[in-house]
Amino acid sequence: MNKMILFLLKRRLIVYLFTLLLVIAGIGSLTSFNVELVPKTNFPVLSVNVSGGSIPPEEMEDKVTKKIEQELKSITEIKEYTSTTGSGSVNIQITAKEGTGEKVKSDVQNAVNRLRNDFPKAVDRVEVNQMSFGDDALIDYALVGADPQAMLSLAKTTIKDRIEAVPGVKEVEISDRSFENQIAVTLRPEQLNAFRTTPAEVISQLQQTNWKQAVGTLENSGFDTVVMVDDTYSTVQEMTVLPIETPNGTVTLSQLATIEDLRGKVKDSVALTDGNVFVHLSVKRAEGSDLITTQGKVEEVVREIQAEANGQYQLKVMVEAVSYIQHAVTNLSRDVMIGGALAIIILFVFLRNWRVTLVIATTLPLSALMTFIAMKLGGYNIDMVSLLSLSLSVGLIVDAAIVVLESIYHFREKGEPLTQAIVKGTREVLTPVFTSQLTIIIVFLPLVFADFEDWLKPILATIAFTVSSAIIASTIAAFFFVPVFSDRFLQKDKKVSLEGEVKEHVIVRWFSKLLQLALRHRVKTLLVAVATFVVAGTMMPLMKMGQGIDANENLVFATIEMPTGSTLEKTQKAALAGEVALREIPEVKDVFFFSSKESSEIFISLRPKSERQRDKEALTADVNERLKAIPGIDSISTNFGGQGTDAPIQLDIVGDDMEQMRKIASDVEGMLATIPGVDNIRNDFKEGKEKVTLVPKQEAMSRLNVDPRSLLQQISTMIGDQPITSITKDGIDIDVVAKLPDNWLKHPDQLKHMMITSKSGSQVPLSELVDWTYSKSPVVITHDKGERIVTVSAEMQGTDLGAVGRQVTEKLPTLAVPAGYSIEIAGKLKEQSANMTQGIFVFAGVLALIYVVMVAQFGRLSQPFIILLTIPMALVGVVIGFVLTQRVFGEMAMIGIIMLVGIVVSNAILLIDRINLLRGRGMNLAEAIVQGTKERVRPVIMTKLTAILGMLPMGLAMAEGSDLEAPLATAVISGLVFHTIVTLVLVPVLYSLFEGAKEKRLARRLARQVKRQDKKAEKANLQPTQM
Repeated sequence: MNKMILFLLKRRLIVYLFTLLLVIAGIGSLTSFNVELVPKTNFPVLSVNVSGGSIPPEEMEDKVTKKIEQELKSITEIKEYTSTTGSGSVNIQITAKEGTGEKVKSDVQNAVNRLRNDFPKAVDRVEVNQMSFGDDALIDYALVGADPQAMLSLAKTTIKDRIEAVPGVKEVEISDRSFENQIAVTLRPEQLNAFRTTPAEVISQLQQTNWKQAVGTLENSGFDTVVMVDDTYSTVQEMTVLPIETPNGTVTLSQLATIEDLRGKVKDSVALTDGNVFVHLSVKRAEGSDLITTQGKVEEVVREIQAEANGQYQLKVMVEAVSYIQHAVTNLSRDVMIGGALAIIILFVFLRNWRVTLVIATTLPLSALMTFIAMKLGGYNIDMVSLLSLSLSVGLIVDAAIVVLESIYHFREKGEPLTQAIVKGTREVLTPVFTSQLTIIIVFLPLVFADFEDWLKPILATIAFTVSSAIIASTIAAFFFVPVFSDRFLQKDKKVSLEGEVKEHVIVRWFSKLLQLALRHRVKTLLVAVATFVVAGTMMPLMKMGQGIDANENLVFATIEMPTGSTLEKTQKAALAGEVALREIPEVKDVFFFSSKESSEIFISLRPKSERQRDKEALTADVNERLKAIPGIDSISTNFGGQGTDAPIQLDIVGDDMEQMRKIASDVEGMLATIPGVDNIRNDFKEGKEKVTLVPKQEAMSRLNVDPRSLLQQISTMIGDQPITSITKDGIDIDVVAKLPDNWLKHPDQLKHMMITSKSGSQVPLSELVDWTYSKSPVVITHDKGERIVTVSAEMQGTDLGAVGRQVTEKLPTLAVPAGYSIEIAGKLKEQSANMTQGIFVFAGVLALIYVVMVAQFGRLSQPFIILLTIPMALVGVVIGFVLTQRVFGEMAMIGIIMLVGIVVSNAILLIDRINLLRGRGMNLAEAIVQGTKERVRPVIMTKLTAILGMLPMGLAMAEGSDLEAPLATAVISGLVFHTIVTLVLVPVLYSLFEGAKEKRLARRLARQVKRQDKKAEKANLQPTQM
């Protein structure tokens, strides 16, 4: 080490050139980063979608869902799967093990293909897709205008094409769920009777229209001519004159039916904002494109479209994250700079020497630039998590430099020449600094390899990589740049005072007195520490437990559920009342909603956090109260952060009989209602629809010459829309369907009078051909890993997930559950329990790794154990911090505790190493403890304060993004504040007890050895005398 330092001092130019290269490469890396909200996550999540016809949910469950789920059980790479089966549809969500997404997709696709021929004939769509969460959504618009049909056409053509032409845009999805996009051929029963034909015969003829086909090629020398017959149509007028064969002769379609262009008309759902119907556009960005740059270009195109509209239509922003990200990234960047500035000010206050401060100040940007280079090489971008990691690192990356420079300065105060002081000072702290830095890095190993939830793993990996890179960079800076910069900046330093010539710092004197008092009352000091730990343990139930991660704090998603049998008009009226009430909230910027017959989805856009007067909890309570006040609703739910977020409280009822599960769900709802703070309790069981089953009479069918397949076809043509063909108009595909009048067939008894055409052409009443059975059909059937479930969900007001979880665990066993049924904790309650369990294992793993490193450093077992005994005292500070701030203790706080352990251990290592060094130079135990602690007060206080002040802007949580960073900063700051006293007082006291006991044991052993030797000498002296 000496030779390397001397070489660097002699070849300073090489270091300066290397520094210049670092600056250029670091700035280049920084300017090339893409900006994201959170680290990119590409979870191996797949979906299987099967649809077609109006097959009842039980039949779809038996013939599709169960068969697919049976195949999924044999694919070992699948972690879990859930399914939702409705009328004519099945959706299965599959989560595969990490890194196996492509293989699982291939296996699932093969399994579905094998089963495809066994599915019901009506199934016409089977898709297997691999999804990617959160990395392609850019911005959602609501297109508002006077003419819905024109808006829909405009959205699907001009607007879509212009936005998709923007570099970085992948596609624009147009949602037309609120609008019809079809031409309806409504058959007139009285006309069909007059011309003695049936709906099935007319539909069959229509399905054979609208075609074109090449019939051959005329070959000539020099050119060929393709002959094609084109019998297509593209307008309603052309359809009206289509010829239809009937027993009474050929007639036009207009004589048998009414043909209507329904494009743009509201169907069984409606999208409204501020009383206006809108078309929903969702812009997706291409992989690798920068979020902010791409949205900026999209917004520029949208401004051009708005200018060209002349007020006829308007594109309003529904959902976007860029403004939130920009504010969050700006705020976090500001926090990093403020933290760095505060750290440098603290150094100047303690060192009272601008030259010394300048040496350390130069290592901060160099370490940051080296971290940027590492992030670029590692494939990371600038996002809230990476900036959070950099903010955490600001106070840590000067630690090593402070210790090295303080050691150099200590030798200068002893009168050593500058070069010798640099060499001796750097060499003296090499091993303890390296070990202390290593402890901060290794704490992340268990964190990365632990089995946390999939959504948390990319966050943990980003924090681990960024902080580890920063610590490694700071270690390089401390041992390679600090010696050279010290030689450069301290050459002309005339403020060096020899040891004993300067008055001790007031903080050093105060801690010295406190330490001497503690050493005189060692047992009392330990009792105070134990009592403090016990009191902190009793305060833990006062901490708020939960999951404190919301991707976008400027969006609230709410749902309104209406009673069964509600109409679209009633649901729309309730949603409009909710919109009016929500717009009265000062923090609400805009409101958009989608209403169907029995529910409404509401998107609530909030003003930036800096413009809001109330916190998230108060705002959520206000939204809840206003939505609950709407008359005629059944239940509501609200979620911060956007659509698709599960309710925080979920309990799954597992069983077979839906009615029995409904009863159990009611009991669970009653149990949850007794827990204070639990709100918006509901379950996803839907009252079954009335079902009539028609069973053909085989004898009657044979006698009356009716074919079973013909019977099925003729009945199906009487119910619902029958697909005819599709036409293209203005570049948009339009479905053509045939149906009977909406009010023609409403009651099952009307089916009895339906006439069925036999093979001979005679008409037979349906009542003579089938038997009738009445029952109920479930609306939706949900499975989890192949088992039927009903989910009871709820939100929280004025309480936390931990408190609710404890009461649910206590009260759940009191519910009477029939044999064959069970109630399982699910959702965030289950995640929290699993993550906390993993957190405990990670904490134990961290302690084990740190202990091994310290044993290697000190070469003994007892002294590392002293340091481990002080770690619980840091947790005391964490408990007090979270009780006082009432912030949510969740996953980010756990990460903060893991980091805290590494930080507090690193300082204790430096302290004990100093005491050992002084004892090795001949000092007695008591003197070495006092002197070693006195010499380490200044660097320990400086490193702790720089770490605390570096994270203070995050801990204040005053702007966008603060909900993500504040819990982590709170854990680290509160733990460090409390552990500072522990490091400088409790560690020396424990060291005194352990080493004092060891010295006494050695003294007794030595005394026994001396006594034995004296006895042997005495015996040896007696033997010659006796002779």
